[in-house]
Amino acid sequence: MNGKILVPLDGSKVAECALPYVENIAVKTDGEIVLLSVSATGSPETNHIFQSYLEHLTEQIERRLKERWNGQKPPQHLEVHSGKAAEEIVRYADENNVSLIVMSSRGLSARGPWALGSVAGKVVRGTRKPVLLVRGQPGNATIQQDRLVKRILVPLDGSPTGESAIPCTGMMAKALDSEVVLFHVVRQPAPWVGLEGGMSYTMSLEEEEGRKAYAIAYLEKVGKQLEDEGVKVTCKIGFGFPADEILDYAKANAVGLIAMSSHGRSGIRRWVLGSVTAKVLNSGDTAVLIVRASKE
Repeated sequence: MNGKILVPLDGSKVAECALPYVENIAVKTDGEIVLLSVSATGSPETNHIFQSYLEHLTEQIERRLKERWNGQKPPQHLEVHSGKAAEEIVRYADENNVSLIVMSSRGLSARGPWALGSVAGKVVRGTRKPVLLVRGQPGNATIQQDRLVKRILVPLDGSPTGESAIPCTGMMAKALDSEVVLFHVVRQPAPWVGLEGGMSYTMSLEEEEGRKAYAIAYLEKVGKQLEDEGVKVTCKIGFGFPADEILDYAKANAVGLIAMSSHGRSGIRRWVLGSVTAKVLNSGDTAVLIVRASKE
Protein backbone atom coordinates (compact mmCIF):
# COMPACT_ATOMS: atom_id res chain seq x y z
CA MET A 1 0.00 0.00 0.00
CA ASN A 2 2.97 2.28 -0.56
CA GLY A 3 1.57 3.58 -3.83
CA LYS A 4 -1.03 6.28 -4.32
CA ILE A 5 -3.98 6.70 -1.97
CA LEU A 6 -6.83 8.29 -3.90
CA VAL A 7 -9.27 10.52 -2.01
CA PRO A 8 -12.32 11.70 -3.99
CA LEU A 9 -13.71 14.97 -2.59
CA ASP A 10 -16.82 16.91 -3.58
CA GLY A 11 -16.38 19.95 -1.36
CA SER A 12 -18.58 18.64 1.47
CA LYS A 13 -17.59 18.08 5.08
CA VAL A 14 -18.94 14.55 4.79
CA ALA A 15 -16.38 13.74 2.11
CA GLU A 16 -13.59 15.09 4.31
CA CYS A 17 -14.37 12.45 6.97
CA ALA A 18 -12.01 10.20 5.00
CA LEU A 19 -8.97 12.44 5.59
CA PRO A 20 -7.94 11.24 9.10
CA TYR A 21 -7.75 7.67 7.78
CA VAL A 22 -5.83 8.77 4.71
CA GLU A 23 -3.28 10.78 6.68
CA ASN A 24 -2.65 7.92 9.10
CA ILE A 25 -2.25 5.30 6.38
CA ALA A 26 -0.05 7.52 4.22
CA VAL A 27 2.37 8.32 7.04
CA LYS A 28 2.70 4.67 8.08
CA THR A 29 3.09 3.31 4.54
CA ASP A 30 4.96 6.13 2.76
CA GLY A 31 2.02 6.44 0.41
CA GLU A 32 1.29 9.43 -1.79
CA ILE A 33 -1.99 11.24 -1.12
CA VAL A 34 -3.95 12.17 -4.24
CA LEU A 35 -6.87 14.56 -3.70
CA LEU A 36 -9.30 14.35 -6.62
CA SER A 37 -12.34 16.49 -7.42
CA VAL A 38 -14.47 16.11 -10.50
CA SER A 39 -16.28 19.01 -12.11
CA ALA A 40 -19.50 18.03 -13.81
CA THR A 41 -19.52 21.18 -15.95
CA GLY A 42 -15.81 21.43 -16.67
CA SER A 43 -16.08 25.23 -16.77
CA PRO A 44 -12.94 27.25 -15.90
CA GLU A 45 -14.78 28.87 -13.00
CA THR A 46 -15.78 25.56 -11.44
CA ASN A 47 -12.34 24.06 -11.98
CA HIS A 48 -10.76 27.07 -10.29
CA ILE A 49 -13.08 26.69 -7.29
CA PHE A 50 -12.13 23.02 -6.93
CA GLN A 51 -8.43 23.79 -7.34
CA SER A 52 -8.56 26.43 -4.60
CA TYR A 53 -10.50 24.07 -2.36
CA LEU A 54 -7.96 21.27 -2.76
CA GLU A 55 -5.04 23.64 -2.18
CA HIS A 56 -6.69 24.77 1.06
CA LEU A 57 -7.13 21.15 2.15
CA THR A 58 -3.49 20.43 1.36
CA GLU A 59 -2.42 23.19 3.73
CA GLN A 60 -4.66 21.76 6.46
CA ILE A 61 -3.27 18.25 5.94
CA GLU A 62 0.33 19.47 6.12
CA ARG A 63 -0.42 21.35 9.33
CA ARG A 64 -1.97 18.29 10.96
CA LEU A 65 0.91 16.09 9.88
CA LYS A 66 3.36 18.55 11.40
CA GLU A 67 1.45 18.58 14.70
CA ARG A 68 0.89 14.83 15.00
CA TRP A 69 3.85 13.18 13.25
CA ASN A 70 6.74 15.57 13.71
CA GLY A 71 6.50 17.10 10.30
CA GLN A 72 6.39 13.89 8.27
CA LYS A 73 4.94 14.87 4.93
CA PRO A 74 3.80 12.17 2.53
CA PRO A 75 3.81 13.57 -1.00
CA GLN A 76 0.53 15.10 -2.07
CA HIS A 77 -0.91 15.60 -5.51
CA LEU A 78 -4.02 17.52 -6.59
CA GLU A 79 -6.25 16.58 -9.50
CA VAL A 80 -9.29 18.42 -10.89
CA HIS A 81 -11.06 16.50 -13.65
CA SER A 82 -14.18 17.08 -15.70
CA GLY A 83 -16.91 14.57 -16.42
CA LYS A 84 -18.96 12.04 -14.48
CA ALA A 85 -17.56 11.67 -10.98
CA ALA A 86 -17.59 7.89 -10.58
CA GLU A 87 -16.23 7.24 -14.06
CA GLU A 88 -13.36 9.69 -13.56
CA ILE A 89 -12.48 8.25 -10.16
CA VAL A 90 -12.37 4.69 -11.53
CA ARG A 91 -10.43 5.76 -14.62
CA TYR A 92 -7.82 7.65 -12.60
CA ALA A 93 -7.38 4.75 -10.17
CA ASP A 94 -6.90 2.27 -13.01
CA GLU A 95 -4.41 4.41 -14.94
CA ASN A 96 -2.25 5.81 -12.13
CA ASN A 97 -1.01 2.99 -9.89
CA VAL A 98 -3.52 3.70 -7.14
CA SER A 99 -3.22 1.21 -4.27
CA LEU A 100 -6.29 2.26 -2.29
CA ILE A 101 -9.35 4.46 -2.72
CA VAL A 102 -10.62 6.07 0.48
CA MET A 103 -13.94 7.87 0.39
CA SER A 104 -17.02 8.67 2.43
CA SER A 105 -20.18 6.74 1.68
CA ARG A 106 -22.51 9.19 3.40
CA GLY A 107 -22.68 12.03 0.89
CA LEU A 108 -26.33 11.77 -0.07
CA SER A 109 -27.48 14.07 2.72
CA ALA A 110 -24.62 16.52 2.38
CA ARG A 111 -24.44 19.59 0.21
CA GLY A 112 -21.91 19.14 -2.54
CA PRO A 113 -21.49 19.21 -6.32
CA TRP A 114 -22.18 15.48 -6.55
CA ALA A 115 -24.06 12.99 -4.40
CA LEU A 116 -21.10 11.20 -2.85
CA GLY A 117 -23.09 8.28 -1.50
CA SER A 118 -24.29 7.35 -4.96
CA VAL A 119 -20.83 7.91 -6.41
CA ALA A 120 -19.26 5.61 -3.80
CA GLY A 121 -21.52 2.75 -4.82
CA LYS A 122 -20.65 3.19 -8.48
CA VAL A 123 -16.94 3.31 -7.68
CA VAL A 124 -17.14 0.05 -5.72
CA ARG A 125 -18.89 -1.62 -8.65
CA GLY A 126 -16.52 -0.23 -11.25
CA THR A 127 -13.01 -0.46 -9.80
CA ARG A 128 -10.71 -3.38 -9.17
CA LYS A 129 -8.84 -1.42 -6.51
CA PRO A 130 -9.50 -1.86 -2.77
CA VAL A 131 -12.01 0.70 -1.52
CA LEU A 132 -12.21 1.94 2.08
CA LEU A 133 -15.65 3.42 2.73
CA VAL A 134 -15.77 5.72 5.75
CA ARG A 135 -19.14 6.16 7.43
CA GLY A 136 -18.53 9.11 9.77
CA GLN A 137 -16.07 11.53 11.32
CA PRO A 138 -13.87 9.92 14.01
CA GLY A 139 -13.69 11.71 17.36
CA ASN A 140 -10.82 14.08 18.10
CA ALA A 141 -9.63 11.94 21.01
CA THR A 142 -9.44 8.89 18.78
CA ILE A 143 -7.46 10.81 16.18
CA GLN A 144 -5.01 12.29 18.68
CA GLN A 145 -4.40 8.89 20.28
CA ASP A 146 -3.58 7.50 16.82
CA ARG A 147 -6.14 4.71 17.29
CA LEU A 148 -8.61 5.22 14.49
CA VAL A 149 -9.21 1.50 14.15
CA LYS A 150 -8.57 -0.68 17.19
CA ARG A 151 -9.99 -3.81 15.59
CA ILE A 152 -10.52 -4.95 12.02
CA LEU A 153 -13.19 -7.62 11.65
CA VAL A 154 -12.72 -10.02 8.74
CA PRO A 155 -15.72 -12.33 8.15
CA LEU A 156 -14.67 -15.50 6.34
CA ASP A 157 -16.90 -18.16 4.81
CA GLY A 158 -14.21 -20.77 4.13
CA SER A 159 -13.72 -19.97 0.44
CA PRO A 160 -10.49 -18.75 -1.23
CA THR A 161 -12.43 -15.77 -2.58
CA GLY A 162 -13.39 -14.77 0.93
CA GLU A 163 -9.73 -14.78 1.89
CA SER A 164 -8.86 -12.25 -0.83
CA ALA A 165 -9.19 -9.44 1.69
CA ILE A 166 -6.46 -10.89 3.95
CA PRO A 167 -3.32 -9.32 2.35
CA CYS A 168 -4.84 -5.83 2.18
CA THR A 169 -6.20 -6.22 5.70
CA GLY A 170 -2.73 -7.10 6.96
CA MET A 171 -1.23 -3.95 5.47
CA MET A 172 -4.07 -1.89 6.89
CA ALA A 173 -3.65 -3.45 10.33
CA LYS A 174 0.06 -2.61 10.41
CA ALA A 175 -0.59 0.94 9.20
CA LEU A 176 -3.30 1.58 11.79
CA ASP A 177 -1.79 -0.56 14.58
CA SER A 178 -4.95 -2.65 14.68
CA GLU A 179 -5.86 -6.09 15.94
CA VAL A 180 -7.41 -8.36 13.29
CA VAL A 181 -10.39 -10.49 14.30
CA LEU A 182 -11.06 -13.39 11.94
CA PHE A 183 -14.74 -14.24 12.23
CA HIS A 184 -16.69 -17.24 11.00
CA VAL A 185 -20.41 -17.74 11.53
CA VAL A 186 -21.77 -21.25 11.86
CA ARG A 187 -24.98 -20.81 9.94
CA GLN A 188 -28.40 -21.52 11.33
CA PRO A 189 -29.59 -24.83 9.84
CA ALA A 190 -32.27 -24.55 7.19
CA PRO A 191 -35.75 -25.27 8.61
CA TRP A 192 -37.35 -28.61 7.93
CA VAL A 193 -40.86 -29.87 8.41
CA GLY A 194 -41.26 -32.70 10.89
CA LEU A 195 -43.87 -35.46 10.93
CA GLU A 196 -46.17 -33.29 13.00
CA GLY A 197 -45.89 -30.47 10.51
CA GLY A 198 -43.83 -28.26 12.82
CA MET A 199 -40.71 -26.34 11.82
CA SER A 200 -37.35 -27.20 13.40
CA TYR A 201 -34.02 -25.31 13.49
CA THR A 202 -32.23 -27.45 16.06
CA MET A 203 -28.60 -28.55 15.79
CA SER A 204 -27.25 -31.31 17.96
CA LEU A 205 -24.59 -30.40 20.50
CA GLU A 206 -22.20 -32.85 18.88
CA GLU A 207 -22.69 -31.26 15.45
CA GLU A 208 -22.34 -27.77 16.88
CA GLU A 209 -19.07 -28.61 18.61
CA GLY A 210 -17.75 -30.29 15.47
CA ARG A 211 -18.50 -27.26 13.32
CA LYS A 212 -16.97 -24.96 15.93
CA ALA A 213 -13.75 -27.00 16.08
CA TYR A 214 -13.50 -27.09 12.28
CA ALA A 215 -14.08 -23.33 12.04
CA ILE A 216 -11.48 -22.49 14.70
CA ALA A 217 -8.88 -24.68 12.99
CA TYR A 218 -9.64 -22.96 9.68
CA LEU A 219 -9.39 -19.46 11.14
CA GLU A 220 -6.13 -20.24 12.93
CA LYS A 221 -4.64 -21.54 9.69
CA VAL A 222 -5.65 -18.39 7.82
CA GLY A 223 -4.47 -16.17 10.66
CA LYS A 224 -0.97 -17.62 10.74
CA GLN A 225 0.10 -15.65 7.66
CA LEU A 226 -0.91 -12.42 9.41
CA GLU A 227 0.81 -13.40 12.66
CA ASP A 228 4.00 -14.14 10.73
CA GLU A 229 3.89 -10.51 9.58
CA GLY A 230 3.61 -9.24 13.14
CA VAL A 231 -0.13 -8.63 13.21
CA LYS A 232 -2.11 -9.50 16.32
CA VAL A 233 -4.86 -11.96 15.37
CA THR A 234 -7.89 -13.22 17.28
CA CYS A 235 -10.25 -15.93 16.03
CA LYS A 236 -13.95 -15.79 16.92
CA ILE A 237 -16.99 -17.90 16.11
CA GLY A 238 -20.61 -16.84 15.85
CA PHE A 239 -23.74 -18.96 15.63
CA GLY A 240 -26.87 -17.98 13.75
CA PHE A 241 -27.50 -15.74 10.78
CA PRO A 242 -24.20 -14.38 9.39
CA ALA A 243 -25.10 -10.75 8.67
CA ASP A 244 -26.73 -10.28 12.07
CA GLU A 245 -23.81 -11.93 13.86
CA ILE A 246 -21.24 -9.80 12.02
CA LEU A 247 -23.05 -6.56 12.76
CA ASP A 248 -23.73 -7.49 16.39
CA TYR A 249 -20.09 -8.44 16.98
CA ALA A 250 -18.82 -5.25 15.38
CA LYS A 251 -21.12 -3.12 17.53
CA ALA A 252 -20.35 -4.91 20.79
CA ASN A 253 -16.56 -5.11 20.39
CA ALA A 254 -15.41 -1.65 19.25
CA VAL A 255 -14.71 -2.81 15.70
CA GLY A 256 -13.54 0.15 13.64
CA LEU A 257 -13.39 -1.55 10.25
CA ILE A 258 -15.01 -4.56 8.57
CA ALA A 259 -12.95 -6.01 5.70
CA MET A 260 -14.70 -8.17 3.11
CA SER A 261 -14.15 -9.55 -0.40
CA SER A 262 -16.29 -9.30 -3.49
CA HIS A 263 -16.31 -11.46 -6.60
CA GLY A 264 -13.87 -10.30 -9.24
CA ARG A 265 -16.23 -11.00 -12.11
CA SER A 266 -19.25 -8.97 -11.15
CA GLY A 267 -18.26 -6.74 -8.24
CA ILE A 268 -20.82 -5.67 -5.70
CA ARG A 269 -23.70 -7.30 -7.58
CA ARG A 270 -22.57 -10.72 -6.36
CA TRP A 271 -20.68 -11.29 -3.15
CA VAL A 272 -18.71 -14.19 -1.80
CA LEU A 273 -21.04 -14.05 1.21
CA GLY A 274 -24.09 -13.27 -0.94
CA SER A 275 -26.68 -11.06 0.69
CA VAL A 276 -24.63 -11.13 3.89
CA THR A 277 -22.06 -8.68 2.56
CA ALA A 278 -24.72 -6.50 0.98
CA LYS A 279 -26.46 -6.17 4.34
CA VAL A 280 -23.22 -5.40 6.17
CA LEU A 281 -22.31 -2.79 3.58
CA ASN A 282 -25.63 -1.04 3.95
CA SER A 283 -26.00 -1.23 7.72
CA GLY A 284 -24.43 0.52 10.67
CA ASP A 285 -21.74 3.17 10.95
CA THR A 286 -18.65 0.96 10.83
CA ALA A 287 -16.17 1.68 8.04
CA VAL A 288 -15.94 -1.07 5.41
CA LEU A 289 -12.93 -2.17 3.34
CA ILE A 290 -13.96 -3.89 0.11
CA VAL A 291 -11.37 -5.94 -1.78
CA ARG A 292 -12.13 -7.30 -5.24
CA ALA A 293 -11.11 -10.92 -5.62
CA SER A 294 -8.87 -11.60 -8.61
CA LYS A 295 -10.47 -14.98 -9.26
CA GLU A 296 -13.77 -16.64 -8.54
